[in-house]
Amino acid sequence: MVFLSKLLHVSLVAILLSGAFAPEMKATTLYPNKEKDKSGKNTVLTPKKVKIVKSHKENIEIKTKGGNTVALPKVEQKIVDQPSTIVKENQLLAEIDLTKTNKALQELLIQRKEMEELSSVLGVTITDASMLDLYREAADWLGTRYRRGGMSRKAVDCSGFTNIIYKNVFDQKLDRVSTTIAKNVKESIHDKEDLKPGDMVFFSTFGKKYINHVGIYLGEGKFVHASIKKGVIISRLDEGYYSRNWKKGGRN
Repeated sequence: MVFLSKLLHVSLVAILLSGAFAPEMKATTLYPNKEKDKSGKNTVLTPKKVKIVKSHKENIEIKTKGGNTVALPKVEQKIVDQPSTIVKENQLLAEIDLTKTNKALQELLIQRKEMEELSSVLGVTITDASMLDLYREAADWLGTRYRRGGMSRKAVDCSGFTNIIYKNVFDQKLDRVSTTIAKNVKESIHDKEDLKPGDMVFFSTFGKKYINHVGIYLGEGKFVHASIKKGVIISRLDEGYYSRNWKKGGRN
């Protein structure tokens, strides 16, 4: 019995000491409280936690069996808020709409596939999806035969082809003759390195001193145009013929 009494006495002192030297020990139990929004509906669960903190009250004095006095601080429990990891239902639904996410992913995959196919057809690497309309039109007109004054699927000339592309893709009306188109561009581009897809490219062919041929730049040094001999084709700016007869680029 004497041994049991001593054991209980030592245990009591150990418990009180643990409270004194661990003033902010966290409890494991959470107490979620519901908060109400303006409509009075319960929308958020606010979890709580219990803290063991040192009390401002007088210390507890305990006498040991040896006659010594030990002063221990009093402790008390406090319930405090902790950051909530629970999101409002409406916000969660807005952010995680699986139907919209799946649809957007499907559209993106279709778009990527089309970009790959058009890149293969046109011989340029397409990375800008915003220019897909240009590349679609260019691919669709490939092979159309040339005819001076033509502006239809049956036959086109260079300025007629450029007019149709700019109307269908950029909703812009150009002059009918390449010389006038070149004269009225909003911005002239003299360095080929500054060209962007959709810019116009101008040439003086057959030894002419004035601009008499126009095409549309696609990127990577390539442009689409209506050639007299081959109809609508894709050519390179660094080809000998077009490199020699290059005049400038134009941007609207």
